[in-house]
Amino acid sequence: MQRPAPVRSPFTIPLVVIVLFIAACVPMATPPAPQAPTAVIGTPPSRITHPTSIVDMTTRTAGITPTVATWQYISGAETFNSKLDTRLLSIFDARAGGRHQPAALPATPAALLADGVSVTHEIVLATGSLVGSRFVQTIMDGGVRIARSDEITYEDLSTGVVTGSASLIKPAMTGTLRTMLGDTMGPASSTQTPGPDPTRAPTTDSVSDAELLTAVAFTSAGDLSVTIHRDPVTGAALSGPVTVTLNAAATDEVISPAGQTLRTAVITGAPLKAPQPAPGGLAPVNCDLVPCAALTYDDGPNAQTTRLLAILEKHKVFATFFQQGGYVRAHPGVAKAVAAAGHTIANHTMSHPYLTKLSPASIASEVQGAQGTIEMATGVVPAYMRPPYGATNKTVAASVGLPQIIWDVDSMDWQSKNKSVFIPRIMSLVKPGSIILQHDVHASTVDGQGELIAQLKGKGFYLVTLPQLLAGIELKPGASYKCRGSASGCVAGR
Repeated sequence: MQRPAPVRSPFTIPLVVIVLFIAACVPMATPPAPQAPTAVIGTPPSRITHPTSIVDMTTRTAGITPTVATWQYISGAETFNSKLDTRLLSIFDARAGGRHQPAALPATPAALLADGVSVTHEIVLATGSLVGSRFVQTIMDGGVRIARSDEITYEDLSTGVVTGSASLIKPAMTGTLRTMLGDTMGPASSTQTPGPDPTRAPTTDSVSDAELLTAVAFTSAGDLSVTIHRDPVTGAALSGPVTVTLNAAATDEVISPAGQTLRTAVITGAPLKAPQPAPGGLAPVNCDLVPCAALTYDDGPNAQTTRLLAILEKHKVFATFFQQGGYVRAHPGVAKAVAAAGHTIANHTMSHPYLTKLSPASIASEVQGAQGTIEMATGVVPAYMRPPYGATNKTVAASVGLPQIIWDVDSMDWQSKNKSVFIPRIMSLVKPGSIILQHDVHASTVDGQGELIAQLKGKGFYLVTLPQLLAGIELKPGASYKCRGSASGCVAGR
C-alpha cells in the first residue's frame, strides 16, 4: 500500500534560504587594504623636459676612438653648464689621447656605439632650485658591453653646491640598505627575479658602499630608487643595470637628513626656479665640444632681409648680420626687427668703402658713423666689424676700434646668384668653427637659405651666432678673426 506524500506547511522554509538569510544579517569583516610592496624592480627615473629652459645637445666622433654623447643644458645656468662641459671635454680628450676636435657628423642621439664610448646626461629632477642629473657611460667592444657606470648627482642652482647620491643614505645604515637590496634582487641572474636567496654569501669582491650608491633617487611618491650593476651581497656583476625601488615606509630609517630634505622637495614638486633663459642667439652651446658654423650676412638691411628673417625663424637658426649704416638709415624698421628676433648685429661701415684706401680719420668716421646709426635704430652697440671686401691692413687695424671678423668660407653668392652653385661651394669648404660669408641683399641668396640650413644641420653642424662661436676667446680691437679651431689661421677656443 503506497504511503501518501507528506503535507508541507506553508511556513516551511528551506534550510539553504535560512543560511543565506543569517549570512546576510551578519556584518562581514572588511578585508585588509592591499599593502604596497616593500620593493620592486623597475626602471630608473626618466628624463625631464622643460621647453623654456632645457636644451638638448648631441655630438659624436669617429676614427679609432669613436664617442657619442647626448646631454642637457639649462639655459641661463652658466655654472651648471660649465661643470658639464668640463666633464664632457675630459672624457672626449681622454678618448682622443689629446685635445678633442669636434667632427661634423650626423647626430645620432639614440645610438649606442658598437665600438666606443656612449655618454648620456639627462636631467631627472627639476624642482625649486634643485636639479638632478643622471650621467651614464657605456663602453662597447665588438658589440659587447664591457663596462657601464651610472651616476646621479644633485645641484642647487642658487648656490652651486653639488650633492652625491651616497650622501642621501645614513653611513651607519648602508648595511641595512644593502640587505634590503639583496633580498629584493634574489639570485644574480639575467632575469633578476626578486626574492631572498639564503644560499648567497658575500665574496672577496663585494661591491663597496661608494660603488653601490652612485645612482640614488626618489620617486614622486617618496620611494627610494637605487640603480646597481653588481649584486649588493656577492659583488657579482649583473647582466645589466637593475633599478630597485623601495617604498618610503621601508626606507625611512636609512635616509640621511640630506636625503629627507631632498625627498620632501621631490614629493612637493615645486616648479623649477630656473635662471632666466638666454636669448636664442646666446643659448648655451660649446663649440669646443660640438661642430659649429656661423652664418653671417653682409650689406643689408633691405626687403630681402625681411624674407630671410622668416626663413631663419622657421628653421630656429640665429645668425649674424653685418649691416651698413646707410642701409640701416634707409630701413631702420628692418634693422630693428633683426635685433628683436635675437640675431647679432655687427658693423659693416657706413658706406662700404675700401678702408685700405682711406686715412685713419676717415676709417674711424666710417666705423663710428655706422655704430651710432645702428645703435639709434636698434638699441644695439655692435661688438664686431667687418671691413668691406675683407680689405684690411695695419692702418685699418689701428683705426677701427673693434675686432675685425673676416671669414674662411666665401660663398661667392653675389657672383653666381644661383643656389645650385653657392650651396655646394659652401658645403665643400665648411668645417667645424667656420664663419660663412653671404649677402642678404640678393634674392637668390635668400632663396637658397632653407636648403643650405638643412644640409648643414644634416651634416651635424650647430648653426650659431658669432658670440656663441667665439665664446671664451679674447677678442682684441683691430685684430682679425676668420674661424675657430686648430686649423691654420683659426683661433683655438681653449
